[in-house]
Amino acid sequence: MLEDRLDILQLIMSYPLALDSGAETHCRSVWAETGLFDRGSSDPAEHSGGYQGAYGVETIVEELNGPALQKARDSGLAHLMTTPHVVIEGDKAVATNYNQLVEHGQNGFHTTRVTANRWELVRQHGKWLIERRILRLLSGTREAQQLLRQELA
Repeated sequence: MLEDRLDILQLIMSYPLALDSGAETHCRSVWAETGLFDRGSSDPAEHSGGYQGAYGVETIVEELNGPALQKARDSGLAHLMTTPHVVIEGDKAVATNYNQLVEHGQNGFHTTRVTANRWELVRQHGKWLIERRILRLLSGTREAQQLLRQELA
């Protein structure tokens, strides 16, 4: 059980390193084949990033290699993750944490968004993979608050 927790922590904490460095191989390797990234609303004020709604691994990799993320990397970018709260039940797990996006601009570094994250994980062939990641802006919405408290019951 402790080994599972460490593996899950490594998975989640390595993900922003892959995003911020453009490490496509690592990014692909942490997602289940049917994995989904759910950013929520189609309203740009209510979702984060260049894509909206839920999408799969190929679109995740397209975004990783896309011009918008590369431009942000070239200017200075850091996805800062907090250590997640983890609940494991057999070969399934849920991890909940925060993500802060820090970007470099003309006046130095600034936080551009903070999100609540729910990572739904599955163990396949002895390895933990992301089955679904749900991300919601912490803009005072009940949906983001519910996402944070869901596994605390």
